[in-house]
Amino acid sequence: MISKSQYSFSKAERITNKIIIQKLFEEGDKINSKNFDLRILSGFENNFNQILITVSKNKIKSAVKRNLIKRRIRESYRLNKNLVDKRGLYIAIIYSTSKILDFEDVNLSLIRTLKKIN
Repeated sequence: MISKSQYSFSKAERITNKIIIQKLFEEGDKINSKNFDLRILSGFENNFNQILITVSKNKIKSAVKRNLIKRRIRESYRLNKNLVDKRGLYIAIIYSTSKILDFEDVNLSLIRTLKKIN
C-alpha cells in the first residue's frame, strides 16, 4: 500500500530562505543534463529534501509559459521524488532549454537527471 504522503509536495519541501538559495548557487554541486541543471547541497537533518524550481526569464519570455513549465516540473518531481535515495538535500532544479517541453518530455528528462544524484 502506498502512503498518501509519498506523493505529496508540501510547503516544507520548498526552499524559501534567501541565504540557503544563495549558498546553494555559490557552493552547490552541479549536475548538468540536456534540459535541466541541478545544484545540490547537503546540510540539514530532515527526512525529506527541499527543492527550488527556476525557469529563466532570458530563455522563456512569457510569464504564463514560465509558470506552465514550473507546474510541469513540480508535478514530475512530486511523482518521482522517491528516485532520490539521499535525504537532507537542498536541490535547485534549473530549466536550461529555451523550448517549451510537454509533460512527458519534462518527466523523462527529470527522471534521468534525478537518477544522477545517487
